[in-house]
This record gives sequence, C-alpha cells and structure tokens, in this order.
Amino acid sequence: MDEFEARAGAYISQHQMLQKGDTVIVALSGGADSMALFHFLFSVQNVWGLRLRAAHVNHGLRGAAADGDAAFVRAQCAARGVPLDETLLSPPENAGEEWGRQERYAFFARLAQAHGAKVATAHTCSDNAETVLFNLARGSAARGAAGIPPVRGPYVRPLLWAQRADVLAYLARCGVPHVTDATNDTDAYARNRIRHGVLPALERAHPGAARSITRFAAEMSAVADYLEEQAGALLEQACVPRAVYLPGNIPDAYCAQTLAAAPAAVRHTALARLIAAAAPQQKMSLVPKADAVLAKGEGAVQLCEGVWLSIRQGLLAVGPRPEPPRGEAGSWRQPFAPGVFAAPGGLLVEVQLVNYEKMVNSEKDVRNLLKFCADYGKIQDNPCFRTRRPGDMFRPAGRGVTKPLKKLFSEQRVPSAARDALPVLASGGTVLWAAGFGFAEGLAPDEFTKTAVTVTARQMEEVT
Repeated sequence: MDEFEARAGAYISQHQMLQKGDTVIVALSGGADSMALFHFLFSVQNVWGLRLRAAHVNHGLRGAAADGDAAFVRAQCAARGVPLDETLLSPPENAGEEWGRQERYAFFARLAQAHGAKVATAHTCSDNAETVLFNLARGSAARGAAGIPPVRGPYVRPLLWAQRADVLAYLARCGVPHVTDATNDTDAYARNRIRHGVLPALERAHPGAARSITRFAAEMSAVADYLEEQAGALLEQACVPRAVYLPGNIPDAYCAQTLAAAPAAVRHTALARLIAAAAPQQKMSLVPKADAVLAKGEGAVQLCEGVWLSIRQGLLAVGPRPEPPRGEAGSWRQPFAPGVFAAPGGLLVEVQLVNYEKMVNSEKDVRNLLKFCADYGKIQDNPCFRTRRPGDMFRPAGRGVTKPLKKLFSEQRVPSAARDALPVLASGGTVLWAAGFGFAEGLAPDEFTKTAVTVTARQMEEVT
C-alpha cells in the first residue's frame, strides 16, 4: 500500500471515522486535496466495504471556470462509476466566503440525511493551521483554537494529518489529475492571506509549524471539551427552578452570584453558551460585555433584536429586556403571598402557610420553631416584601425594644454592601420581618392561632 494511503488509513482508524457498510459522500471540488481524498477512498472502498458517492457545489461565482470544474468532476466520477450529486447556487449580491460555506454545508447535510451517509471533506493539516490562526486573530476562545475536528456529526476529515506537499506527491505518484481554482491564488480573502503570507513565514521561522499548530489544536480541543463540560455543570447548578417568581415571566434564569463566583474560563464558556442560543453569530464578541454586567451584578446587554442578557434581583436571564421595577426608583417590591420568589442579593424567599395545630403537634422543638413563624391573622394592612428604606423601624421578638433597622444591621455587623439587598416584610415604615432577624415582636402564634406563616430566605445555590 502507498505510504499516503497507509497514513490515511491509520488516521481514519485512530479516530474511528469509517466502518464497514458506511455510505461515504466525498465533497469533491476537483482540486488537489479533494481529488487525493476521492482517489484514496475509491481505491479502498471494496476492501473496506464502503459505498462511495460524491457531491459537487458550483457556487455560481466564477462563471465558465466553475462550469469547467463541474464538468471535470462529472467526468472523474463517470470514469469510476461513482454516483454524483451536484448543485448550482445563485449567489446574492456581495456573496462572501461565509455565504458559500453555509450553502455548501447545507447541501451536504441534506445529502447525508437522504442517503444515511457520512460526508468526507478534504481538509488538511495546512487547512487546520490556517483555521486556528484565523480564529485566534478574530478573538475566538478555546473551541476556535481547537481548529477543525477530525469528526463532527456526519463529517469526517481523513486527510487532516497531511500537508500540501504530501497531497501533491500522492497525486503525482498515482497519475491523478486535478483542477486549480484561480481564486486560491488571490489575496482577496483573509484565509488566502494567511496561506500565502503568514504560514510560510512561520514555516521559515520554525520548520514544521503547521504540524505544531495542529498538535496545539488537538490539545485545545480537549481543553474546550473540558470547559464545556464544566460550563454545563455550572449552568445546571445556577439554574433557578421555574417555580420561582421571575420578573417579566422570563422562562429560564440563573443565580448571578453562582455564575460570578466560577473560574473565569468556565464562566466565560457558560456565558458563551447562553449567548449562542440566542445570537450564534455574536457568541464570543459579547462575552466580555456580559461578563462585565455579571461582575457589576446588574444591567443588561443586547444580544440581538428583542433579546437581552440581563441581571435583575440576583437573576441572570436571556430574553426580552425586563421592565424597570415599579414604584420608587431603585426599589424592589414583592406581594406578601405564599410561594417562592427571587430577592436581591441572590436570595430565594419562601412563604408558607401551615395549620398551626398540626405544626405544633408534629414538631419536636416547638420553641425553636416559633422563632421563625408568625400568626398569619396578625399580619394586616397588605404588607409587601421590599428592600430597606430610610426611617425603617423594627422591634425584634424578645428584645423589648424598637430600633432603626439601620442600627440593628450595624449592631449585628451586617456588611454594608449587603444591607441594601436584604429583603424585609413591611407595612409602611414598620418592618414585620427581616432576613436574618425573623418576625417582629407581637406577631408570634398563640392559643388562638389557626394558621401560621413561615418565611425563610436562603442563597440560591443552596437550592437542589
């Protein structure tokens, strides 16, 4: 077996690209790389038990030259008896590389589904190095630095190990013709400028640079896989249950505090995943802005038309931008009613109504329990949950004294940064319950109590 074919076979086996009985569609442009791949797979198809097909895309951009390439591919397939699927595209005005790539892969995807096939593309080690450099230059993260994967979905790249010289030598030995796309010789495209200028300069400085970049890409692929696994776990940990009150009825939300505490690389990957779901083209470019909002703990950044990543009341959500809170500027309010809701500072507040007699009979430590519940009937005048205001007064149970809430916070050494976010239940300027202090004097259940109310506050990351 030819050395080129032996190395290609070993690479295919290493990455488990093809199995006996597979239908394989070669993405066949007629250029050197694709003809080398086509000839190789045609040579081994019977031995490996493959069913070979080919696909050719005429992008409609090069006129007669492109028609000539299509005719060449047609003749090569006919000479070998290989079925060929073709498509002729109608390019829009100012069609660029990205348009061509999307249309090309859409065509391949349809064929793969129709034939239950894998699609073999002729990307080489040189292509991979170009892709890595291009992605790094435009600001990609770990996944972009991973370059072209050997296998992704139905796509396999059997020549990702080979350099241009390996391909040309193989074609010469086997007497296989190919066509040359004149657009590959122009520097009008960014990738061509990397191919003609950057990579040769790197090879002169460090011979074997392309292979070194490919090894780096393989390492970064493992790093990217790890970061995405960790980001998935982080999002799962930070996800707030749907039962929780969400401003603006946003369907999914995450504890901002949990996300902000994560290692930067994992946090950025998680933010990129959230952004990509709403605005794939903005995936990495908006991560720094989203991270800045997360660090601040409030604010919003627009991802695309009508979709925002916003943080409010300790929750990060992706969806319509939430309306400003009602009432006093900068205030937060929540009706006093049974349920679970998000409060500022990354807290979840739960209000429960219980039969007092059953509660007392079922609890062993009733005295301790009474510290955290009140007689529901004694809570009057439609109080609401909110954050503290100047002049708030509170009379803690069992203390026999009424003090400004500000003074109580100071006495209990509540951090200054946390005071404005702690929820309180208040009627006017009278505080009936405060996080960390419990209910006010005079609200405790007694022998006439029928329904008791409990209010608990805990950090969102404690929710399971």
